[in-house]
Amino acid sequence: MVSSRVSLISPSASVSINNLAAQLKARGEKVFNLGIGEPDFTTPAPIIEYSAKSALSGATHYTPSKGIMELRTRISEKLKRENHVNAPVENIIVTPTKFSIYLSMLSILEPGDEVIIPEPYYLSYPDIVRLAGGKPVPLRCNDEYEIDFDYAEKALTDHTRIFILNSPTNPTGKVYSRETIDRICSFVKDHGLYLLSDEIYEKIIYQGEHVSPASLPGMAERTITINGFSKSFAMTGWRIGYMTGPGDIISAADKIQQQTITCASSVSQAAAVETFNQEPESEKMVRRFAERRKIVLDNLGGKGLKFRVPEGAFYFFVSPKGVRDAGKFCSDLMQRDHVVLLPGVSFGENYANYFRLSYAIDDEDLKEGLSRIIRFAREYREK
Repeated sequence: MVSSRVSLISPSASVSINNLAAQLKARGEKVFNLGIGEPDFTTPAPIIEYSAKSALSGATHYTPSKGIMELRTRISEKLKRENHVNAPVENIIVTPTKFSIYLSMLSILEPGDEVIIPEPYYLSYPDIVRLAGGKPVPLRCNDEYEIDFDYAEKALTDHTRIFILNSPTNPTGKVYSRETIDRICSFVKDHGLYLLSDEIYEKIIYQGEHVSPASLPGMAERTITINGFSKSFAMTGWRIGYMTGPGDIISAADKIQQQTITCASSVSQAAAVETFNQEPESEKMVRRFAERRKIVLDNLGGKGLKFRVPEGAFYFFVSPKGVRDAGKFCSDLMQRDHVVLLPGVSFGENYANYFRLSYAIDDEDLKEGLSRIIRFAREYREK
């Protein structure tokens, strides 16, 4: 019998849907995977080559649990230069980015503590909170995905400990304004909370600016900043990222890391070091994403599919006109037309009539996938 802790969580919808897509491909089916949450590009060759050279020179062993000093130094410099965040190397731990969310929760939460999560949210947040013994508290936002702070005040209890911020966001692509982030930070400070700032999409922005909350007055001691290389350098398979924050939380996270994964992969850490010399490659990917974003806008506009134009990331969050159960819509679409989307309910129970569409896919497949979605949605409305 499995533990009660595991019974509280569900399999990842994104991982499950991509597993199903892989099964279809293995059967020789052509699949248009617009549900995927990773760049379709290959990691830039210089990064791969640097990692291979490092491995061949013998760097295939355990590293310090917080990560190699060269990488943590480069991260510290990057945070200071780009994010205006003062993060000394001793307050940085290298770890898979998604695992850093779990490390943060385990380091802060007592059983039953609550975590405020604005909706729609990255689908793993609630289950990670539950797995760490906490209680997720979804926070309904308005149609522009802006936070209702009056509602947020009502969501507070004596057990509230953490507020999660993701900007640019998954699944909406929203980039929060400096004004909104200032208000979030004031809310966090006024109520003695911690802020978990998930900045994994920070480099994929088309409109607006990225603001790191830890750079704002009084927030360094209250903010855990997590980031990584998977989205901006097409390195999802390397499983490498980092977190920084108050010294006591990073020390606690380090203890947990020592007793779980020990350290991040040595060859992945070497690859991450080289990313700091390959910014033009990342910028090239972002330009391609911008072109694909325009493809989606040009094709979906005026086709009975409601969406807000995303300022960042590589997703559209779409509500098909006349469709109440987007889960069935997505399932039927995949079975008939082999187009993969993620049902909106995965990102919050209030979004059962939405789906997430990713444009991290080859241009021609994207266009064909969009054409099939539009045709299918029209037929759905006409039934």
